[in-house]
Amino acid sequence: MAKAEENESEERALSGSAAGNESYAKFEAWKASMTNSGYKQIVFRGSLKRGEIAKGCGFAKSVLTQNLEVRKDLEKLEERLRGNGVLPKKTGAKIESDSEPKKYDGKKNSRNQEQNRLRKLEQENIELKAKLRRLEELSEVLSDMGISV
Repeated sequence: MAKAEENESEERALSGSAAGNESYAKFEAWKASMTNSGYKQIVFRGSLKRGEIAKGCGFAKSVLTQNLEVRKDLEKLEERLRGNGVLPKKTGAKIESDSEPKKYDGKKNSRNQEQNRLRKLEQENIELKAKLRRLEELSEVLSDMGISV
């Protein structure tokens, strides 16, 4: 029983490069099993659905971005499929957005927080005004009854 557990833990604890090679082999096998009509079934917004690729290969979706060999091979595959007419051609805007890194807007988060805070304060203000109107009405009724507040 101890040997079975030991073998199981060894299988789970593959080195990074061994796991990467295994993932690449799975990707290659999946790619070989696919046809153009199969690829057309998993097209979304001009690219192959990453989640469907990962399911077909039997690994996590993160492998498609973190494993350099798989990522490069996937890019080559998509370019080949674009040439074959399976995927649509990239537009000028898409090519530019792929080549430029996304710009980080450090103020966006604080703007969102301020907007949320403002919405909460405005809602609270509306509720307090409603309570004030009710209290003013109650005060008026009490003063009409001769009870001073």
